[in-house]
Amino acid sequence: MERSGPPAKEKTRKRRSRKISNGESPPESPRLTVNPQLLARFDEFGERSSEFAREIVERSGTQSTTANHARLNIRVARTVFSKWSVEILTFLFTGGASRFQEIKKALGDISARVLSVKLARLERLGFVRRSVLDTRPPGVEYSLTEKGRQVARLGEPVFLYLRLTEGLLNL
Repeated sequence: MERSGPPAKEKTRKRRSRKISNGESPPESPRLTVNPQLLARFDEFGERSSEFAREIVERSGTQSTTANHARLNIRVARTVFSKWSVEILTFLFTGGASRFQEIKKALGDISARVLSVKLARLERLGFVRRSVLDTRPPGVEYSLTEKGRQVARLGEPVFLYLRLTEGLLNL
C-alpha cells in the first residue's frame, strides 16, 4: 500500500511551522526584579572564577583544546552530578553527619539499595566518610570529607544564584 503526500517528517515540520507562524507568542513568565547590584556581584564572581580556572588549567600543562576541556569536565560532572549524588552531598553539607536512615528519609524516593550504592561510590571518590559507631547495635554515620565540603562550598554560590534568579531567595 502506497502513501500519498509528503513523508511523515515533512508533515511534522509543516505542523511545527504553522504553530510558530500563527502569530501567537508563548505566554511570558512574570518579570522578576532582581537587585542589579547583587547580579553585578555574581557576574564579577563568575568572571573571577573563570579566570582562576583558566589559570589553573594553564599551570597544569593540560592540553587545553576545547574538546579535551569539555571531555574532562563532562567526566567530572557525571561523577559529581549523577542521579542522587548532588542531593546526598547537599544534605550532608547542610545537615552534617547523618545516619543512613536519616539520609534516606530526607531524600524521600530513593531506595535503600540505590542510597547504599551511591554512598559507597561517593566514599570511594573521596567525597563522603563512612564511620562505624561504637554503639549497640553498631551504627554507621556518613559525613563529608574535606574534599566533599570543598565541592559543596564551591557549589553553594551556583545554588544561590539560581535561587535568586528563580525568585526563591528573598532579598
